[in-house]
Amino acid sequence: MSHLSLCKPVIVVLAFPSPGHLTGLIQISAHLVQKGFKVILIGYEDYKAAIEKSGAEYVAHTWRWVLPPPDGLQLNHHERLVKNLKFVFADATPATFTILKQTLERVREQFPRRQVIILFESLAQGILPFVYGAPLPKGFDSFPKVINFNTTMYLASHPSVPPFGPGLPYDPTEENLNLWKAITDARMPSEIAMNGHYNDIMRPLGTTRDMTGWMWDTLMEVGDVTVLPTTFSTDYPRPIDKKKVRFIGGLPLKPMSPDFVYPKWWPEITSNAALPASSPDKKKVVLVAQGTAQHDYTELILPTISALSSRDDIIVVATLGKRGATLDDELSATLPANAKAIDYLPYDALLPYTDVFVSNGGYGGFMHGIMNGTPMVLAGTLADKAEVASRAEYIGVAVNLRTGWPTPEALRDAIDKVLTNDSFKKKAVQLKEENEAMDALGQVEGIIDELTEK
Repeated sequence: MSHLSLCKPVIVVLAFPSPGHLTGLIQISAHLVQKGFKVILIGYEDYKAAIEKSGAEYVAHTWRWVLPPPDGLQLNHHERLVKNLKFVFADATPATFTILKQTLERVREQFPRRQVIILFESLAQGILPFVYGAPLPKGFDSFPKVINFNTTMYLASHPSVPPFGPGLPYDPTEENLNLWKAITDARMPSEIAMNGHYNDIMRPLGTTRDMTGWMWDTLMEVGDVTVLPTTFSTDYPRPIDKKKVRFIGGLPLKPMSPDFVYPKWWPEITSNAALPASSPDKKKVVLVAQGTAQHDYTELILPTISALSSRDDIIVVATLGKRGATLDDELSATLPANAKAIDYLPYDALLPYTDVFVSNGGYGGFMHGIMNGTPMVLAGTLADKAEVASRAEYIGVAVNLRTGWPTPEALRDAIDKVLTNDSFKKKAVQLKEENEAMDALGQVEGIIDELTEK
């Protein structure tokens, strides 16, 4: 790599090994490589080709996560979230810590005179043991500078915003402020238990101090700078430390791969888009997706197809979120004439042609909607999805159905509301332009420059 500058720091990138946590960092890594940085990315086998295509050096992450056993209806939202944090993320700490430490030691041997900067995704747990006193990697006199890249909304607690989890609406009346405090206070036992779980995991790794405080606050505070790939206006109003917390705007849209094979019905989409807005033959396009982790299509995809089955003025496209995925034979054979289903379709291929994006509220999908200027209907409650939907509703870019199992009737009404009220589209376009103007990739490069030893 003759263009590599020996004056630039080596960038070690770490993400939790899951698509929604990793893909943004691959995009950033590709940009940094183009700018002359040596980038080493700890990822996992499914994304090895994409990581290597970015120009980054691939290091295999050994952790393989699975969802915790189902709990039926026994747990409320917060209890289920805590269970997932323990089972999925906290339990990944030893493996992630080990591969990060080994990688840092190898980098120090290979580049003994180069500064190292870590760019890590907030839920990649390998950093935490070092924060709480685990021995430094060999060859380091101090721990490297750290950029904390958060792949969802700002999670830190504050009395002026609702407690994270159930997607409570933002309405800071005195009554609600008191309610939010009461909910927060009631969660203290589970926070103490969560800290205890982490401390039990980290002590064998050499930590000398215990983790205390609120879990989400800890995750947002790790590192020298916390980066959020969105704008401040996509979240609730709240005080932040602008030096520590940087809203950099959404990551730019990536060009479609020249190798991507479009579905055979694709000309129907492009020819419809070419029609003048006044044409009676022009149809609205609705994209429905459940992300990459939820594959029970009765949750959202099938109700959306059903809701619009009689609408000859609408084309419905369902992307199933996993290569090779299919609807069962009976469902495929009975798809309405206005519906298309495909195993995998990059959001950014269809969203420029889409009038309404129906999603379960994953943050990655939400930001794809924003970056394409596409208004949304959101229906999700798991993980951070209720919070994403509440914020999207608050800023005026989406209808929030407040359930992960909406009825066809509720979906039909919500989609019609977005189609007939142009305020949703106007807000989506405004946010698209605002995010684009932030130059997210340039800002990451600028933050690295701030942290580079001169």
